[in-house]
Amino acid sequence: MKGEVIDIFAPELKLDSMIKSSVFVLPLGNDLYKVGATFNKDVKDSKPTMEGRKELTDNLDEFLNTPYEVIGHYAGMRPTVKDRRPLLGAHPINKNLYIFNGLGTRGVMLGPLMAEKLYQNIENGVSLPRETDIRRFKKYSQLSCSAQKY
Repeated sequence: MKGEVIDIFAPELKLDSMIKSSVFVLPLGNDLYKVGATFNKDVKDSKPTMEGRKELTDNLDEFLNTPYEVIGHYAGMRPTVKDRRPLLGAHPINKNLYIFNGLGTRGVMLGPLMAEKLYQNIENGVSLPRETDIRRFKKYSQLSCSAQKY
């Protein structure tokens, strides 16, 4: 799914943690912030658009009462999954490879928690939450079973 973000310079904002409203505002340091994101499931390119920039600044203006300057505008494709849940876990054949993907529209917020869940799984054998474990997909399970035969 295509998404767009902007970087802003806002010296009066002084945030030290992310906030979430109609958009997220993520502090980057030195009065710089990442603001996002748009969501477009129909467009398959990664080019920033004026419509995306306007959507972001309009949403930001709804709750931000401090001046800012847009200094960057980016677009990209999000990794998404049919059931809109993250994909975590060991690769079915190459057990020393791990999958960390599918964070979708909430990646900026889910990333740290999902990274911790995968780390605990790899290092301490803690089970992954069922809704994020890649083994929830039938094709994965079949591939895993087929791999065990060799």
